[in-house]
Amino acid sequence: HFFTMGASANVNAFFGIATMIIGVPTGVKIFNWLFTMFRGEVRFSVPVLWTLGFIGTFAIGGLTGVLLAIPPADYVLHNSLFLIAHFHNVIIGGVVFGVMAGFNYWFPKAFGFRLHEGLGKAVFWCWFFGFYLAFMPLYALGLMGATRRMQHYSDPAWQPYMIAAFCGAVLIFVGINLNLVQVFWSIYKRKELACGPDPWNGRTLEWSTSSPPPPWNFAVEPTVHGIDAFWEMKKAAVNPGGGNPYEAQVNGRPAYASIHMPKSSSVGFIAAFFSALMGFALIWHIWWMALLGVLAGIGVLVVHAWNMDRDTDIPASELEAFDRAHPGYGAK
Repeated sequence: HFFTMGASANVNAFFGIATMIIGVPTGVKIFNWLFTMFRGEVRFSVPVLWTLGFIGTFAIGGLTGVLLAIPPADYVLHNSLFLIAHFHNVIIGGVVFGVMAGFNYWFPKAFGFRLHEGLGKAVFWCWFFGFYLAFMPLYALGLMGATRRMQHYSDPAWQPYMIAAFCGAVLIFVGINLNLVQVFWSIYKRKELACGPDPWNGRTLEWSTSSPPPPWNFAVEPTVHGIDAFWEMKKAAVNPGGGNPYEAQVNGRPAYASIHMPKSSSVGFIAAFFSALMGFALIWHIWWMALLGVLAGIGVLVVHAWNMDRDTDIPASELEAFDRAHPGYGAK
């Protein structure tokens, strides 16, 4: 949007070049992601599908962004549907697809059961095909001169593209609803979908803890010998049970010691609520509500500052009991 604001040609040239340079680290990231999978055993599970969809879609969004970084081209394409397609190419491809990959990947760690795989793949394909059907025609429409925020359009040649985009939006809507079905069905079938601490045959130490994880990280600090510590431990069969081997031991047993932890607190949520209340009030000039939000937020933080009972110690016996209740995690 900057290029059409009336700045000088020199300023536009400087910012145009600077915007194009962004493509260099972006290209490095894309090659980094691709070479992460190079020569690996890629299993097309739901998180991997979302990741692959993210890489391709984000790359296309980045390439169209380079086009908009050229000031003369931006003068033509500004406020057109080409800009809308580019923006959604980056935001949906670079944010939504990535978030969905992480959501499906980390869900079993947080809740102890996996999301339904079949429904997850249906969600992905609805989103993937729906996205390209919805937004690729907008690139063509933008080049034809179609602007955004139109109440109606008078060129009949645009109608097939508009209908295709509408069909894509409907397919995305189906994907959104399937995602809700996937979550609720997985919760309903959570006993059948229950998984151990390592559902993805992970490489890093977080997959050596129970799912869902305890309030602490590790009952005994693990000894790490490499980058992918848990993978190396499994390869070396240090602990055939699949858990995290505790090398710090006393008389052949893990050296448990109490862990100092903060107590759970709702102060952050309450303070955020009053901050949101203050922001809403300032937008609409509701001064009494804004003052209430400020005073209440400060009051919550002051009360919390004077609260000295904010820590607790988890005894070693509780840590050992937890380990023994979760086979393959720690103590045997």
